[in-house]
Amino acid sequence: MVKFFTFLRQLFNMRKGFMFVLFLLVFIPSVHAQMLSVKLNIHGVENAIYVPGVGERLASSISEEVYTTPQHFYILSYSGTSLNGLVARDGLRVYATNNETFHSIGIDQNLDNSRIFLVFSKGNWRTVESKIDLIESGKFLAAISPSFAFGLGTLYPIRLILTYTGIDLIGNFILGMGQHKIVVENLGTSDGKTLVKITRI
Repeated sequence: MVKFFTFLRQLFNMRKGFMFVLFLLVFIPSVHAQMLSVKLNIHGVENAIYVPGVGERLASSISEEVYTTPQHFYILSYSGTSLNGLVARDGLRVYATNNETFHSIGIDQNLDNSRIFLVFSKGNWRTVESKIDLIESGKFLAAISPSFAFGLGTLYPIRLILTYTGIDLIGNFILGMGQHKIVVENLGTSDGKTLVKITRI
């Protein structure tokens, strides 16, 4: 180090008008983006694997397939009415692998702003395809009851499942699709049971 400074002093004292330019090299370690990787191992190899833009393939016919530019970033595995999948707004790649007893599907994306939906439902690729526009636009989670299990409505779904032994429901009617106004009224008790009357307006 001392020799280097001596050399610099000699350069500056050599002659008038000499210009010395010192280049400072800064070494910055390479920074790679962090990656989120999700992989599902699914028992059996008879399921259909679906990648948008590629189509369906039997899991048994795949050894290892990697897709870096699918039409949409999701990959699904389904058999009968059982649907498993990974769905994202964007990503780096989706992939499928297979061995003799199980197959795997996976998706990789940058860790920054990452979000991958795990799908365990009934159906096939159309179940996810019908919601992919909402996912890619970032509006899926803002929907009322966002789910792959049933359609997304604009009103809150009401499901009445009452198995209480201490309640007697009065009223027996079926409401079809659409909006309905109902009144739920407590009529008191009779024979130790609460009487609840349900009427439509």
